[in-house]
Amino acid sequence: MYDVGDTITLSATCRDAADQPANATTATLTVTRPDGTVDPQTPTNPPASAGLYRHAYVPTQHGRHLVRWVFTGGVPDQAYPDVVNVADASWPAIVGLGEVKHHLNIDPDNTTHDEELRGFILSASEVVESIVGPVARRTIVETHSGRGESLLVLRQRPVLAVDSIVEDGVALPASDYSLSSAGVLTRGYGGWPDAWAWGVNNVVITYTVGRTAVGAAVLDGTKELIRINWRPQTGGNGSVFDQGRSDDYGQRGEPGEIRLGFFIPNTVMQRLQTDGRPPLVA
Repeated sequence: MYDVGDTITLSATCRDAADQPANATTATLTVTRPDGTVDPQTPTNPPASAGLYRHAYVPTQHGRHLVRWVFTGGVPDQAYPDVVNVADASWPAIVGLGEVKHHLNIDPDNTTHDEELRGFILSASEVVESIVGPVARRTIVETHSGRGESLLVLRQRPVLAVDSIVEDGVALPASDYSLSSAGVLTRGYGGWPDAWAWGVNNVVITYTVGRTAVGAAVLDGTKELIRINWRPQTGGNGSVFDQGRSDDYGQRGEPGEIRLGFFIPNTVMQRLQTDGRPPLVA
């Protein structure tokens, strides 16, 4: 798991016609950032070991980075693309590494699996949020089409605050609308209902979602989800589906479902559903 500000070692092996590591006359390296800008690098050539090119790179953006090496001269021309994913600096995780290691009975001084566990934590957090809605605080920018009605339903919930609304290019004062606990925006002036202006994608809403405190059931369910899906990483033939009773992929194991690639046993689903998405009522 890489983070913004980490030093990442980009690597590639250049080979000669006999498929042995060899130096190229020219070695170029480019990194295409998530925003599409190209960041040219200057790798050391010749490298310390023949054909084994290494270059330190510090990302400044989160997201998918496309890495491309090109070797020419002295060897058959060759290219080597790769991808580096960098985590969001806001770290939208529900639980922390220390909490998870404690739940997995991993000694806090044992850092062997820390980076892999951090990836599991982010993945499991996405799965849990697909059930209970946003937990980590974040800003959402959403476009809606006015249809002459007084209500608009925000797509992400729970909503902490509406930061701004722009209708037909004009910013609305907070007194021109109200927000229900279920994420429904009502257009109105001084308590009197009104209608959102007719248009296509003419209402731009910026709002904050997440939770200031996370319920115990969600915390416990997230940690247990990680524990169950972490089991295959610890070796042996324990399937995530069987809870240690067999390796028959759930035929005699814990009932549950697959969501975003994670196995969610019913015991975890029951924990999460206690804090599920609120109903859509005005």
